[in-house]
Amino acid sequence: MVRAGIEQVYVTDATVGGTVRLSGPGTPTQSKVADTFGSVVFRGLTQGSTVTVTDESATDESAAASQTVRVLDVDEPPSDAFYRAPLMQAGLNYIPMRDGTLLAIVVRPPVGQSVSDGPFPTLIEYSGYNVGAPQDPIADKVARLLDPSLPGDPLTPGGETFVGGVLARLAGYATVSVQLRGTGCSGGESDLFDLPSSYDGYDVVETLARQPWVLNGRPGMIGISFSGFSQIATAATRPPHLAAIVPLSFLGRVWDVGRPGGIFNTGFAETWLAGRVANARPAPSVGAMEYANALVATDANCKENQRLRLQTRDGDGIFRNTVLNLEDYQRRDLEQRLDQIDVPVFGSLQFQDEQTSGYAMLNLNKLTERNPRAWMTLSSGEHNDSISPDTIVDLFQFLDLYVARKTPDLKVGLYLTTSIIFGSGGAGLPFPSLAGLRFGDALRRWELRPQYSFGVERDTDSGNGASGTRWKFNSSSFPPAGATTSTWYLSADGALAPTAPSVGTDGSAAYVSDPSRRPESSSSGWTQVPSNNGLGFVSPPLAADAVVAGPIGADLWVSSTATNTDLQVTVTEVRPDGKELFVTNGVQRASFRQVTGTDPIKPNIDFTSSSPLQPGANRVRVQVLPVVHAFRTGSRIRIVVAPVGGDRRVWRYNSVDDGVAPTNSLFFGSATPSSISLPMATGVEPPSPIGSCPSFGQPCRSYQPLANGG
Repeated sequence: MVRAGIEQVYVTDATVGGTVRLSGPGTPTQSKVADTFGSVVFRGLTQGSTVTVTDESATDESAAASQTVRVLDVDEPPSDAFYRAPLMQAGLNYIPMRDGTLLAIVVRPPVGQSVSDGPFPTLIEYSGYNVGAPQDPIADKVARLLDPSLPGDPLTPGGETFVGGVLARLAGYATVSVQLRGTGCSGGESDLFDLPSSYDGYDVVETLARQPWVLNGRPGMIGISFSGFSQIATAATRPPHLAAIVPLSFLGRVWDVGRPGGIFNTGFAETWLAGRVANARPAPSVGAMEYANALVATDANCKENQRLRLQTRDGDGIFRNTVLNLEDYQRRDLEQRLDQIDVPVFGSLQFQDEQTSGYAMLNLNKLTERNPRAWMTLSSGEHNDSISPDTIVDLFQFLDLYVARKTPDLKVGLYLTTSIIFGSGGAGLPFPSLAGLRFGDALRRWELRPQYSFGVERDTDSGNGASGTRWKFNSSSFPPAGATTSTWYLSADGALAPTAPSVGTDGSAAYVSDPSRRPESSSSGWTQVPSNNGLGFVSPPLAADAVVAGPIGADLWVSSTATNTDLQVTVTEVRPDGKELFVTNGVQRASFRQVTGTDPIKPNIDFTSSSPLQPGANRVRVQVLPVVHAFRTGSRIRIVVAPVGGDRRVWRYNSVDDGVAPTNSLFFGSATPSSISLPMATGVEPPSPIGSCPSFGQPCRSYQPLANGG
């Protein structure tokens, strides 16, 4: 059988091990060998083109051995009748997409209700994780709470569905958990963030909009991490009936996590990619999702849907490419889709995110400048800190307004649950600020809020439960409106000065770049840089508070005993009591040093070409990840240039310095002014006293100068 998809053609029932040929007018002929399922996928085809697929090993010489199909065009969505045909019930459903692929979809009504009690405000949680498992996550968690000896039910989704499958249902929303194609019991093959999976999201939204139990015929979307990425991809296709999205801890360019600064991330990225490849294996097999392994023997749809799994793209192999392949990466670039989103958005990102990082913040203006109903919360903390008491209150106020179309209210079940989760002594969540207003008044008040909200110094001892956000401020943009760029210059003696070096002050300092001496930091500690394994630069004590807010750019003049080297720039705060607090960092492979544009805090680095270091000083720009941080009066700003690793938890690197340990030199002075540019917010007054050390996402250690004195 041959089916046409978006830029793809799917072949099943071909001769196992035989050659399958694709040809057509204006289409280069391709030949592939059918896998052990008799399956082949042809990718990268022109939308709207007509192609012929021939099983050259078929014993049947009739026309059945050769089929002609038209590749689908994204501008030709299915009919209204197509979307009205499926009728979804509570539990596991299989819903057809426009290319015939069946996706596994689980419908979960609000806690304590059935589908017949609807209509309900409805949220889609769309993910490549274990969200499509058909059992109730709340019931499973309660059962194991009552009897810890009980094993987890393989048909119960994992913790990654907590926001949608648990919190949303406690708040009175129905949740529809959609399993990404090529995973679980869904059909198709996996190819991360490709067009077919994005338009699957479109088709799911439009099918749900026709369900009688969906309030207003306009579902929203919710979720953290993977289900945050999928919201961006889906919303960019502009389904007509999508009400709003709530992406939490999402990423921008996949490249920035897989190869930050051009260096393969062997920590989180490789682990995550390997997990996605394993999950896409045909069930039953080791690594495939537990619920699919459990169902494939008894569920005919689940079994049939495994037939294309061996055609899954090797995501890990893509990211190991030394030079960025535009075709592979641009088609996965969620950042480029931000300006296509026109529905209301409430998003949350963390500056010290140890999984998706803060790269997505670099170009949020693509979203907020074109969409006045997009609101972003940017906070200190790591990946899961997007789920905090104050964020939860805001996101459900947002959903009440734009999905439920009602005045936000107090959600008792949600409050009781979160009081336990956040350990807030029964306090639960903050009271919703818009409760009690008429709907129109509440909507107008919400839409008056600035598009950016910043939460800083998320201490564990502030009395606000897990959130611990000590202070907040708002702005219409990021960096905040009125921010100015302050350039600080590095010097050979380890000083960091806000004035440009004068003529005749040129110099250099060297360090050994040996990543093996910098083990990765963990939740229990933050690794010190060995004395001669990096260079430190420290400012004088600050005479007043200084709030850094936005992306940071380091401009380094570098030479090396090797033809290539990896650089890490770390920004920290050295406090008057001798403690050092992590603020942010960035990494860069020196061979990717071609830069376009002149913005000092957002260098546009070209990752499509690479060139070896030349003798003498080479200018290398390093994109340091965005942050909002208050350096307090009496504290010092510290910049450390060192081998990669040791700062951002669970990020590790396949460094060109591994096993080589070259000696790297930095140059200073008027001719080669190594420097760092900091965006400084104005008119922002942080509270007293100084925040805790450590803080959420920000480890703490005793300050120890490096060999050059900084």
